[in-house]
Amino acid sequence: MGKRLYVGNLPYDADEAGLRAAFSKDGRIVERVHIVLDRETQRPRGFAFVEMATDEQAKLAIATMDGTLFGTRQLRVTEAEERRPGGPGPRGPGGPPRGPSDGPRPAGPGPRPDGDGSRNRFGPDAKPKHEREREQRRQAPRRMHDDSGDSFRGRRGASRFDDDEE
Repeated sequence: MGKRLYVGNLPYDADEAGLRAAFSKDGRIVERVHIVLDRETQRPRGFAFVEMATDEQAKLAIATMDGTLFGTRQLRVTEAEERRPGGPGPRGPGGPPRGPSDGPRPAGPGPRPDGDGSRNRFGPDAKPKHEREREQRRQAPRRMHDDSGDSFRGRRGASRFDDDEE
């Protein structure tokens, strides 16, 4: 077990001093408190990390603090997990943006999985919109006009008003 604890369901008005005081009861020593803030608004996100002095103190803090009321909320205290690698975000999947010294970029988009050999609509090999539309018009079957029976003289519904003069 580690010394670092995850403290969830924090009230949004919680501060570092209040957390430090709550976790240092019963003689426990708190080394560090980190309340996680939202990047955009700089407001607390409702959870924090508390680092205790020893593993035994961390176990004791979990046992005593998990489920207790802090302000108006019931805390959830567990052992903190190691940080996972970055997922998709504003910079894409894989972390910080690529620089010019990071080496060559991976190859562009390949054929679509449907096997028609067409490529994606973005990237260096993409076709302009007018070329894609021209290909779609060539591939699409033409509608055939059915003249059997009632003809509507070029516009749909035009003949229904001709019968009103009777």
